Amino acid sequence: MQVVILAGGLGTRIRTIAGDLPKSLVTVAGKPFIEHQLELLKENGLNRVLLLIGYQGELIRNYVRSGSRYGMKVTYSLEDPRKLMGTGGALVGALTELEDQFITLYGDSYLPVDFQTMIAWYRDQDRPAAMSVYKNDGKWDASNARVLGERVIFYSKKARKGEADYIDYGLSIFTREIIQRYLTQPMPLDMALIQQDLVEGDELAAYRVKQRFYEIGKPEGLRELERYLEADKAG
Repeated sequence: MQVVILAGGLGTRIRTIAGDLPKSLVTVAGKPFIEHQLELLKENGLNRVLLLIGYQGELIRNYVRSGSRYGMKVTYSLEDPRKLMGTGGALVGALTELEDQFITLYGDSYLPVDFQTMIAWYRDQDRPAAMSVYKNDGKWDASNARVLGERVIFYSKKARKGEADYIDYGLSIFTREIIQRYLTQPMPLDMALIQQDLVEGDELAAYRVKQRFYEIGKPEGLRELERYLEADKAG
C-alpha cells in the first residue's frame, strides 16, 4: 500500500533546534528524521512513498531523491510554501498521485506499530477510512477522539475535558475517492475536517494501538524519541 507523508509544514515549534531546516531533515539520533521514518516503513514491508512537501521542500527532495538507497520508491508533490493548503489541502493537491487506497502519516511522527496488521484489519472493515487511536486519557497530548466498538464516534481537535479519552495516533488509511470529494473545498483545508465528516457519515473505523507515539514537533518530543531509538538499538 502507498504511504503518504505530510511533510510540508513550517515547523515553528522546533526552530530553536532546527533553524530553517524542515522537520524531516532535523537530526535525530545521528541522522535526519526522514531516514528513521523510511527505515521504519521498509521494516514493515512498505516501499512506495509519496512525500507532500512545501516549506524548504527542495531540501527534502534533494536529500531523499528517488529513495533507492533506502530500498524505496519515493515520489513528491510540492505545494507553494507561500500559500500552504493545509494537511487536507495537500492531499487534494496530490490527488492525481494518490493510489486507490493509501496510508497517511505526519512528517514529524514516529509510529512504532505493525503497519501490516493494521492494513489487514482495515481490509476486513466495511468502512472506507480508518484512524489509529491510542487510549491517551490526556497523558501525551489532549485527547480528541471517542470510539465505540470498531468505529470512531467523535473526533475534534477542540474537544473539551471529558469529551474524549482516545487520541488520533497519526496513522490513517483513506481511499482516493474520499479526497476527491473535497476538490471544490476552499483552502486551506485541515485533514481534521475530512476526519470529522467521516465520523458524521459513520465512515471512519477505529484501530486501537497500545504503543505510544513519538513526534519531533517540539524539542522535548525529539529528546524522547532519541531516548527510545537509542534504547531500541541497544537491544
